[in-house]
Amino acid sequence: MPDDEELLPLSPDVDEGLWSDATGTEEPDWPSAQLPVYSSRHALQAHALLLDTPVVSLQHDTEAYRLVRTHFTAIEKWHEEHTGWRVQRGPSFFRLERHLHTPVSPVLDEKLKRPRDFVCLTWILWFAEQRHLAGGGRNQQFLLSQLAEEIQSQSQESPGVALDFRNLQDRYSMRRALEYLTELGGLQALEGEVKKWEDTPDNEVLYEFTPISHSLIEALNQQRIAAMSTQIARWNHTLQASEPEGAEPGQNIPSLVRVWRTLLLGPALFRRDDPSAFATLLASAEQVSEELAQSFGWLLELNRDYACIVRGGTLSLGAGPALTLNAAHDQMILLLCTELRRQVETGSCSPDAFGCLHVTSFDLNALFSNLRQRYGSYWGASVKESKATDLLAEIYARMRLLGLLRGPDAEGHVLILPTAARYSVGYNQEPAQADSADGQTPGTASIARVVRIRGRRTATRSDAPQLTFGWSSAEDTSGT
Repeated sequence: MPDDEELLPLSPDVDEGLWSDATGTEEPDWPSAQLPVYSSRHALQAHALLLDTPVVSLQHDTEAYRLVRTHFTAIEKWHEEHTGWRVQRGPSFFRLERHLHTPVSPVLDEKLKRPRDFVCLTWILWFAEQRHLAGGGRNQQFLLSQLAEEIQSQSQESPGVALDFRNLQDRYSMRRALEYLTELGGLQALEGEVKKWEDTPDNEVLYEFTPISHSLIEALNQQRIAAMSTQIARWNHTLQASEPEGAEPGQNIPSLVRVWRTLLLGPALFRRDDPSAFATLLASAEQVSEELAQSFGWLLELNRDYACIVRGGTLSLGAGPALTLNAAHDQMILLLCTELRRQVETGSCSPDAFGCLHVTSFDLNALFSNLRQRYGSYWGASVKESKATDLLAEIYARMRLLGLLRGPDAEGHVLILPTAARYSVGYNQEPAQADSADGQTPGTASIARVVRIRGRRTATRSDAPQLTFGWSSAEDTSGT
């Protein structure tokens, strides 16, 4: 039982007068029971658990399941009023259907690393639904060879490069997708090991789908997916601003609902992406800030060009990836952001009306090459042996996840988002003093300063931070 649960004695509701009138009868010694009483802090935890966890199941986390079950009614009502998201309640699981209304960078699980991992996951769910419809929810057991054969056949009739499980890389993707769905609780391995199949496809594995797999499919909407695919294709081709579309064709989502959805999914609500929703947030900042604090225990950070959520001591990254100072790739990102800050301060480049920097992949290649020459000794032996193109591809992917960058598009244009302006870092040691023995990162980056710029501050009664972070064009660059 958690330490922070309050314990109250439980006694039966008995009329003592009746017992005193009875002759020759002693008052029974009623046993005292102890029941947990969940505090308001547990309600905050339940909200965050359901938001951050794809599936809260009794099998994988009993305490989390009981916590959500206790506060289910309040959570369901809150999402009905603020996000419009439905909370699925299964026999032994809860799941929040988090629908997007505009493309955002997904937070990747450790199991899903490449686009074809998602392709395999999508086909597995398709296979699950076919069996569900054919068997009325029964007979959900299958062999991995059946799954692989059916998916390979169907993918050949679909657009794109077909899956071929004679290819080791495709088997890697299938294994990661199966492990991901297993961890969610949507799949159970009854016999065999998928890693042995990965090495030798002749090895067999017996699986069984659970109701969680069907719940994942149930939330899908074909019209919404088609509209989102069109918008993603447009973003991949050009980085021009566009007004977001509704979740379904012909249906507009209220601006305040879009505010809540974007803030909760993260990493930030950008004024560039949704000017009308951002204007609504400015007008309702106090209300949103107080509701966020009461329901989740989090803070609202509101800047001139973007808004985001601050959880505890972390900066607005929600449950997604966070920058760490002892990781070489994260140090590269922080140094790249710092150099972009410097170029803005010196007038080499200027942000647009939405606080974004428009650069090209060629510009960033030159910038990164310079940083690598100056600070490459800090990044360890493995990074030293990597090609610059490979390193930049990894950096771009991570910066997209962190909400710092978009692109490059088909023409090589890159959009640096205003969130990149918050970082200005440096090393504690000079490069000449760095010792790169054993392939370890010898020095660690430290936040040299966080620069505050002029921007709108919205006074609220809550404890939401009101410092605004953006590209510095001003005088206050001395904060530490």
